[in-house]
Amino acid sequence: MEKDKRNLVLVVIEGLFANLLFGSLFVWTMLRNPLLDLFPTWNEGMLSVIFGIHNLFICVGIMLGGLLCRKLPTRKVFCIFIALAVIGLAGFALLPVEKPTLAYWMAFTLFCIFAAFGVGIGINVTQSTTIPWFPKNSGAISGALYMALGVSSVIMAAIAQKIMPLIGVKYILPVFAGIVLIVGALILCDRKSITAPEKEAATGKELEGIPPREMLSSAAFWVLVLWNICLRTCGLTLLDHAASMASAFGGLALTAMLIAPANGLGSLSVGVAMDRLGTRKIMFWDAILMIIAAAFLCTGVQSGKYILIFIGLVIGGFSYGGSSSSYAASVKNRFGAKFYTQNFAFSNLAVGVAALLESTSGSILDATGGYLMVIVMVLSLAAIAFVLSLFTKKAKL
Repeated sequence: MEKDKRNLVLVVIEGLFANLLFGSLFVWTMLRNPLLDLFPTWNEGMLSVIFGIHNLFICVGIMLGGLLCRKLPTRKVFCIFIALAVIGLAGFALLPVEKPTLAYWMAFTLFCIFAAFGVGIGINVTQSTTIPWFPKNSGAISGALYMALGVSSVIMAAIAQKIMPLIGVKYILPVFAGIVLIVGALILCDRKSITAPEKEAATGKELEGIPPREMLSSAAFWVLVLWNICLRTCGLTLLDHAASMASAFGGLALTAMLIAPANGLGSLSVGVAMDRLGTRKIMFWDAILMIIAAAFLCTGVQSGKYILIFIGLVIGGFSYGGSSSSYAASVKNRFGAKFYTQNFAFSNLAVGVAALLESTSGSILDATGGYLMVIVMVLSLAAIAFVLSLFTKKAKL
């Protein structure tokens, strides 16, 4: 039986460490102000475009990862992730300070086209070869993987803050490139790593599921995707502006990065809860949490009290984490494990759309000169997610 041929504890450990690597991109929010100091001609809108578009490239990477896994061994696909991520992150050392325009387009190319694209491929091949090993605990395993991703961003942010005064902002991401290379190589030392089961791990039965074409024509898929787009855009917006918002209202940038462990806690907690409560209730309550987060943020911005902003960021991070883990598990539970690699890739259309929506937040900030309208955008999207959660029964989720 397939279960006997694979150490499931090792499957989880390798999946967790792979997700720790993916979180290296979220350190971007810590680099915003130092990059603006290094390149005075750059502005918040330009940095938000990079952060937003990089999520679009993650989406494209996830979708391409699904296609690559049909053509190549999954371990080779994981190697492609390592190569692209290392090139994209290490290349920041070459940014020419004396040529800010060229430096910006280099940063865009390296962070989006190489690093983010590679991470998207890595996310697909890791999640789609890990979650199917646990048919009865998809939510918990998905939650654990996304929790690792969230925790990683805090670890990376702490490292960045410690070493930035020593090496400068240009060399932060190259350090993380080294981490990706070393940890990725260690994972590949296990010759059975990054491989999916051919049969259901618990019973040995053939895997079941519907192909992407049927999934894309179902109402359940579109309600789930639109709901995730709304909450994912909210979460990305908060992640993008957390550190700068903290600085603007008298808080420490690192405290704002606590949104990331809240993201991780939300991923695990909501993932475990989904195994018991089901998709419908999770979609409802997760949207409610994001509305509450937006309310705290609006009140904090208007009153100028950072403690309220901090609470809003933490609750928003928790909701964002929950939407990510429950989404990945819901796709597997609703549409089956047989075509999960491809279905997971197509379902991450949500990542690309959310990235495009989030990229407008920096322009809103520049146009209005404050964070209130950015938070109003978050509140509006959370409200739409709540409305969509009311249609889950009719859509047969």
